[in-house]
Amino acid sequence: MNKKILILLVSLVIFGSSCSDFLSVNEKNPNSASAVPPKLLLPAVLNNVASLMNTPGNFDFIYLWYGLWSISSGYSQPTALVQYKLLNSSYSGAFNTTYVLGQNLTEIEKSATDPKDAYFLATAMILKVYMFHNLVDMHGDIPYSEAFKSGEGILKPKYDKQQAVYEDLILKLNAAIKLIQNAPSNANAVTANSDIMFQGNMALWAKFANTIKLRMLVHQSGMTGRDTYIKSAIAATASTGYLGAGEGALVNPGFVESAGKMNPFYNRYYSAAGTQQSDGVTYHNAGRDAVDFMNAAADPRIGRFFNPYAGTSFAGNFLGQAAAPLTAANTSKLGFSKGVKGYMIGTYDKSAPLLTDFESLFVQAEAAERGFITGSAKALYNAAMTQSFIYMGLTSAAAAAYVVSDKSVVNYDLASNKINLILQQKWISLNGIAPIEIWTDYRRTGIPAFLHFSEDAAKQNATPPVRLLIPQREIDYNNDNAVAVGVINAFTSKIFWQNR
Repeated sequence: MNKKILILLVSLVIFGSSCSDFLSVNEKNPNSASAVPPKLLLPAVLNNVASLMNTPGNFDFIYLWYGLWSISSGYSQPTALVQYKLLNSSYSGAFNTTYVLGQNLTEIEKSATDPKDAYFLATAMILKVYMFHNLVDMHGDIPYSEAFKSGEGILKPKYDKQQAVYEDLILKLNAAIKLIQNAPSNANAVTANSDIMFQGNMALWAKFANTIKLRMLVHQSGMTGRDTYIKSAIAATASTGYLGAGEGALVNPGFVESAGKMNPFYNRYYSAAGTQQSDGVTYHNAGRDAVDFMNAAADPRIGRFFNPYAGTSFAGNFLGQAAAPLTAANTSKLGFSKGVKGYMIGTYDKSAPLLTDFESLFVQAEAAERGFITGSAKALYNAAMTQSFIYMGLTSAAAAAYVVSDKSVVNYDLASNKINLILQQKWISLNGIAPIEIWTDYRRTGIPAFLHFSEDAAKQNATPPVRLLIPQREIDYNNDNAVAVGVINAFTSKIFWQNR
């Protein structure tokens, strides 16, 4: 991937909550480029979607709240985090960035009006669904139907009901899949230079869309009376298939060992010189729930997710732990071995995942176990475990030996509750990889049930928040519509699919 393309488009894709006011979702950006070809916009957007999803600071609260990471005892425990004190300004960067990226995807959609640009239109639609279903999973109601319509005079878009947004996103995925499958024979090809995820393989784009769709439908599996809708929606595109082994949605623009050009997850912890970033690996340590679960199951991946603090010994702390927590010297750090692929932190040139093959297989395993799709839930679960092992730098043989363990938390045949088995292993497998899905799975199912939440005595609730609040920028710039959503309680205002 030519880095010059990304540099040319930097003004189109801007991150963080410190953007100046003209980048508000509710206002038109006077500096946005016009008539930029989709083939130039697509790689920039893909790169920045991957950066958003793989920058630890955007979602580390999830890993910390749900037993996977802890704050090193060498630091004071951050009060707002350990006491669940959410503000409208808390963790709002992803919301703001999603709308900046959404505007760029809208520009691709506007530019791809020629039937020959069907593939580019479809990729933009799929990425927009990916972004916005994640936003619903975090925030609930969002500006949607009136977003990106400043050209029509809509500067302050209304908020749409979250279930209605989800259902429309499902229709968008159906339409995108149809565009790919019915593209004209002379359609403009999406080349590897434009597509830094699937290198122009449109069959994989269709599978990616269908996998996102399945994930969204499985999210709704706990809702009363929803089975008919779920099964019907799945059946509509069942022939498309889902991402399988070796087909993960992984983005790589050509990461190099240079400042600002490395894998974003790696860059949070290590510099281009290979030295530790300030408050990086010394700040985020292993969570005790994760370490205890993996130790009890004799999981070979533990040495990839975490580093031993001595010899082959692993240990972690609970979040907010005040009573004699393990010292920093006796706590495992996030897994890293310079230049060696397969560790959690990985390498500077590691591809950045949007949706891994093993997450897809775990979702399929749950869907099969619930009777939503055909196929063997056991085979899909075992395949998910195999691909997780391979992703973490281990072998398929090691995975094959592990899944026939005599432990019921590993072996499908020994597990009395198959959904519990699938989601517990999914929880540990997605550590450092897919935080929003980890949060969503717990909120909709309560799995894993053994998690220890913050031990801070002053925490505001026994369990973590079930959603994020409306961002402060929306309060400032779109107040009437934000207020119209109603009073939101971070602990009781559940996302629509949370039926427990």
